[in-house]
Amino acid sequence: MPRAGEKGDSCTVDAHGGMRTVHAFPGGSAISLTRRLRGAEAEVSSRTLGEPGLRRLLDTLLPLSDPELRELMREKKIDRRN
Repeated sequence: MPRAGEKGDSCTVDAHGGMRTVHAFPGGSAISLTRRLRGAEAEVSSRTLGEPGLRRLLDTLLPLSDPELRELMREKKIDRRN
């Protein structure tokens, strides 16, 4: 999640509610893209992959229905961590 108010950070939100955060640090920067879909939030970040690559990665993520999620959890393919 973006850290509001840090020097060198910039944050923009697009028309669809997607958020782009750039965190500058000595010697480089990191980009984070965050998207909400049906109550779920996905974030991808990288210091080396550019924004187009991160957008392509984020576009591959599809939300699961509740029954699909329960099945994957029952099969122990994923787990829920708080």
